Amino acid sequence: MKKIGVLGHFAIGTNMSDGQTIKTRVVGEELRRIYPDEVDFIDTYGGWRFLFRLPVVLLQLLIKYKNIIIMPAHNGIRIISPLLVIGNLFFHRSIHYVVIGGWLAVFAKRYPLFRFFIRQFDGIYVESDTMRRQLQELSFTNAILMPNSKPLHIVTENDIPHSFQFPLKVCTFSRIIKEKGIEDAILAVNECNRIMGRTIYTLDIFGQADRQQEAWFKELMSQQPDEIQYKGIVPFDKSTETLKDYFALLFPTYYEGECFAGTLIDAMASGIPTIASDWHENANIVIDGQTGIIFPVHDLNSLTDILTGLANHPDQTIGMRHSCIHRAKEFLPEKIIKTLTDRLV
Repeated sequence: MKKIGVLGHFAIGTNMSDGQTIKTRVVGEELRRIYPDEVDFIDTYGGWRFLFRLPVVLLQLLIKYKNIIIMPAHNGIRIISPLLVIGNLFFHRSIHYVVIGGWLAVFAKRYPLFRFFIRQFDGIYVESDTMRRQLQELSFTNAILMPNSKPLHIVTENDIPHSFQFPLKVCTFSRIIKEKGIEDAILAVNECNRIMGRTIYTLDIFGQADRQQEAWFKELMSQQPDEIQYKGIVPFDKSTETLKDYFALLFPTYYEGECFAGTLIDAMASGIPTIASDWHENANIVIDGQTGIIFPVHDLNSLTDILTGLANHPDQTIGMRHSCIHRAKEFLPEKIIKTLTDRLV
């Protein structure tokens, strides 16, 4: 019998770079580093086709592994939690749920039946202390804080620039959906350039376009000047190499499922400040004035004012860059994963 079976969206053989896939891969690979030859991955990639096989897969997990780690999204937990809990009445395995995003507390409030099943897990590992408290208020005594993490190369102090050339390069680095604030970033950069009377900023957009919003994004980009560019998908282990030469990362998200966004770690490890909306956990991760700047959600005037102010005084970001490097070290996987491994049998 092996020690660990990990069920999650690994999307093996694809270049998918969404937050769920990246976190699933990071946790899985870190477990394999600690327990060589004792960890197997069960990939849920395939959508509804995989769900038809799910009962058999869960039975195999219960038979073969001492510890079962699941990392499902909204739809998956509805099916996985009751089947796994009922099956475990016969096998008595240690079951751990690593949560991706910030939606579970809302889900648990809405569906009391699933609250019962999820409470039976040995641990529920959430990305923020806010979410942990919300679950504890619903009598989840098994809610445990385990922040997001990434195995990134952190730039050094020597990589920090002390002078800046115009136009200043800013970027977005997230899944491309409207709710991530992509359009807000574009509008703010365009307005800042208009106010300054020249191209003071360029904006590069990185990320995977959501299939359901491809038409919206294509139409949006067709209306943009040359200083707004889509630059495609960056492998998650190449993020610092890509981002370190940027002036700042823009993250004006209002995505409902946001929690501890991995892009914030990418920016810190790259030594660049993040200009982020005051949405969900952003203000607890981006320290305002130290590792970035927080502004009110959907407040384009504030975002434009911040960009204009930084363009006039770009050296204000130098201290932030040093702080980003130091804070990034707090979110290395080898530190974070102990929260989970200390509870395995």
